[in-house]
Amino acid sequence: MAKIAILYETLGRSKGGIEAWIFSASEELFYQGHQVTLFYVNNSELSDATPVNVSLVKLKPHVRFKTFDFYSQIWSLYFQLKDVLSTFDMVWARSFTMAWAGSTILGKGKVVYVNAAPYAYYGQITFTEKIRKSMSVRDYLRAISSDLSLRIAYQLEKSAIQRCKNVFLSKARKVETLEYFNLDENNLSCSVVPAGVNINRFFPSEEKEYKDSYLKIITVCRLAPDKNVQCVLRAMKELICLNIPSTLTIVGAGDFEFYLKQLATDLRIDNCVSFVGRQENVESWYRKNDVFVLPSLYEGFGSVYIEAMASGLPCIAISNKSGKFSVASDEIIINGVNGFLMFDNDIMELKSILMKIYFNRLLLKQMSYKAREIAEKSFNWKKSINKLLDISMK
Repeated sequence: MAKIAILYETLGRSKGGIEAWIFSASEELFYQGHQVTLFYVNNSELSDATPVNVSLVKLKPHVRFKTFDFYSQIWSLYFQLKDVLSTFDMVWARSFTMAWAGSTILGKGKVVYVNAAPYAYYGQITFTEKIRKSMSVRDYLRAISSDLSLRIAYQLEKSAIQRCKNVFLSKARKVETLEYFNLDENNLSCSVVPAGVNINRFFPSEEKEYKDSYLKIITVCRLAPDKNVQCVLRAMKELICLNIPSTLTIVGAGDFEFYLKQLATDLRIDNCVSFVGRQENVESWYRKNDVFVLPSLYEGFGSVYIEAMASGLPCIAISNKSGKFSVASDEIIINGVNGFLMFDNDIMELKSILMKIYFNRLLLKQMSYKAREIAEKSFNWKKSINKLLDISMK
């Protein structure tokens, strides 16, 4: 039995992909007989933060110094963790700040850094764009401060990657990250270990009828522009105009929610679109629907795809083969087998795929079985955790 620490700023299975990963990974570790402690900083609620029998340690938030915020953050973590981490057999970090602090305390190669998207890259506005939008001296100063903060984050994360054993959830993410930081894989410890799915929690509905006249579509995500739910809404409009009865359930919350609700109203499809917010029992929502759609433009891995697959739903996503999108969907979805891959961010292409599914319920049924089969064989937590344990012990 190993004593394992997992480090990340926030917890909560329903909050997002990283938090869901922490919950499921710690659950599987406990099942295997390991002792797990989760270290965290910020949480408004902990109702679904951790499985039973997994310990929690809350760290104090750091004092913010605006431009140099990341320096204050990493040193705050360092001093709070420096007398604690050496008592663990393994330390896994899910953020670059935690990875930096942990690897500085324990030394090179002693921390497993399970990489998400590079912080300084993901969703950031360029410095030139910030300056262009500045309307006052204060705006200019904020733009300069923000850019300097991102440069600091870039250097800190690069340093963390060079000192840690790096695990990427997809091949696409590994390539993107190494190119972004201009790092040579031959000089680093790098592995690809996809996330798993709890097949006992996510499973198909035994009562599902594939003769239903409605096509029931679901998407589960953080509501943000890059998740591209707006494409799904516009494709729904096309289906409704063709008198194809369909419903769309949107599970999740985020700053983009108001825009999406307004778009549904403007498209006059709000009567067949349901925004249900963040749900802790998301598995029950998958089982109520026929097909999962998330044409995300940027996705580190996409655990929601394998959750949907385990629930018996074929998945529709955008492929990364065109080189225009940064997603890992090609590593999860086999086009025409357990779902469909869109070549481009094309509303009409998505509409055509949904029509194909609607008019061929036998295909939907076959894909549903195949989705579950692939989830069971290729994406299970036992396999993923065993790989992580092997990496940690090397």
